[in-house]
Amino acid sequence: MARRSRDSGKARRLGKQPPRYRFFLNPYTDARFTTCPQCGEKTRVRKLPLVIHIDPMQLVALNKTCRYCPRCDLLIAHQDELEAWLAAFFGHQRPEVVGNSYLVVGTEERAAWRRGTQTPLTIPEMLEHLHDFVEVVRFEPAPRWGPAHQ
Repeated sequence: MARRSRDSGKARRLGKQPPRYRFFLNPYTDARFTTCPQCGEKTRVRKLPLVIHIDPMQLVALNKTCRYCPRCDLLIAHQDELEAWLAAFFGHQRPEVVGNSYLVVGTEERAAWRRGTQTPLTIPEMLEHLHDFVEVVRFEPAPRWGPAHQ
């Protein structure tokens, strides 16, 4: 994820690879964004390694199926699915990490992710193959017609 420096005004990047994708972490369990929230075109399915930072100082790469709009270059991951995977994985590996704050920071090159499934990569190795997101965005689902919820 790009961060702005207060003094230079330029975005600082974490990864060493060029940024890719506009990213949206979908917090809505009842909205799956099968159509793009920006342009209205049908989204496609794209599976790619997401790099996630979990406090304190834990990086993990998850090969995750996401929704993708090629027209807008928008990648959408569903928060509930991501959190369920994190809880299941860390529940066995490092239970003290379950429930900690996390941030999806970008995507990893597939070859590096595959290597990491055989032998865990160090943090510098992960950063060498990390593509930060071009932009992180937020969307709200369109209001639905029907009885008002009290």
